Amino acid sequence: MDWAESFQDVPEGLAYLRLGDPHFIKHDDLLGRLTGAPGAKPLPSVVWVNANKGYFRKGMNSDEHPSSDIQRGQAWVSQLLQDLRNGPYWKDSAVLITYDEAGGFYDHVKPPPASQGGRRSPDGLDPGACADASNLPASGRPGGGVHCFRERKIGTTYDEILGLCPQYDPARPYPASCPNFDQLGFRAPLMVISPFAKRAYVSHVVADHTSMLALIEKRFLTGPDGKIQHLTQRDANAWTLEDMFDFKTSPSLNTRLAPPAPPPVKDCSPT
Repeated sequence: MDWAESFQDVPEGLAYLRLGDPHFIKHDDLLGRLTGAPGAKPLPSVVWVNANKGYFRKGMNSDEHPSSDIQRGQAWVSQLLQDLRNGPYWKDSAVLITYDEAGGFYDHVKPPPASQGGRRSPDGLDPGACADASNLPASGRPGGGVHCFRERKIGTTYDEILGLCPQYDPARPYPASCPNFDQLGFRAPLMVISPFAKRAYVSHVVADHTSMLALIEKRFLTGPDGKIQHLTQRDANAWTLEDMFDFKTSPSLNTRLAPPAPPPVKDCSPT
């Protein structure tokens, strides 16, 4: 499976890969591929599309985080969808638009438990005990990930763990009384734009952010024996979002998009 992450200022994948990795492509490059511009490279099978975070030009971020003007983010999404809809890849594509940290301030629905057989952690790693592929074999051990900072007690991850569990001590087992990875978070919006999307359909199946991984894994990482290659037990147990699609009839193939959303004439952000 070929994949890429498009970015405008800083790719979020820098947490795992070095800048200059060929999987990082500029957003203008992505738009050229979507429209089939002369000389443009083919579109990868999977693309993670990142908004502008405003790291280098304050007030220009399009990620809709407070306190930015959400009109700018909506205009950015609109351009992306218009280019896809009018380009050569629309007929066999699917766009998943979602948000993070949303819903918690107004949502009346209690977050459900995670589907992992009643275990507190899907992969046996408690909060603060990361394992990743950044510096194998050391980083593959619990607590050895470069973003855990388990031994030195510094860094964002350690501070966040103390917010969950003030009595946390990296030298001791994780306290059973502290929160773990056994429930999902508050609901966040998820929209599917695709020729295969069911019309006027609202899914009532419990899903989470790893459901997008589960869908990608089922489509691109299923072996000849029918077994799916998963990253973790969390996405292995996640719903694959297939109820939102009709892959046989393409019911939304000829659906017209809403008119392009223009960027804000007057910036509504506090700054």
